[in-house]
Amino acid sequence: MRLYMTAGSPYARIVRVQAHELGLADRIEEVPATLRDPNSVVLAVSPLGRVPVLVTDDGIALSDTKTIAEYLDRLHVGPRFLPNGGPNLWHDRAFEALAMGFLDGCIAYGRELGRPEDKRSAVIFDGEVQRARRCLDHLETVAGSIPVAAAFGPVTLACGLAYFDRLGTGSDWRAGRPALAQWHAAMLARPSFAATAPPPKK
Repeated sequence: MRLYMTAGSPYARIVRVQAHELGLADRIEEVPATLRDPNSVVLAVSPLGRVPVLVTDDGIALSDTKTIAEYLDRLHVGPRFLPNGGPNLWHDRAFEALAMGFLDGCIAYGRELGRPEDKRSAVIFDGEVQRARRCLDHLETVAGSIPVAAAFGPVTLACGLAYFDRLGTGSDWRAGRPALAQWHAAMLARPSFAATAPPPKK
């Protein structure tokens, strides 16, 4: 299998963490790709030009993070990365959606933050700032119930928070949120996160 990715993509990191947690990393060749590049290698397998893309041994190109996670889940025997039933199914699914929504918002926030200040959309920028704060405040109240686990929801949130750290917003989300900060530190201490840590920003 080949995984087209960038080291800084939190979406790619989710499935890279999963591969390490499930013992599948040695079956996947990581192919570094460039984004918004007409010569990117990823365009040969997906017209979307986004990462991650997993090309299976059968030659199928899977280009959605959760779809890739579902595929990898079927390649091993043991605890599932994605919930597939049980009494907590919809609680888990709700948390997954919250974690992915937070990550998506961080990406939008980062795009605006990267634009010259006079070119930013105040509506988008301010809206994403407020969304991030609401999510972080809510997550602090429930941090004690979030498992430190190899599961889609917790891993997505941990990758989202790590990406938020890299944005360089000028503020520390950990301030006033000790429970969430402690939970995140425990997730980052997992070997799978150490193995997929992006290089320091230049």
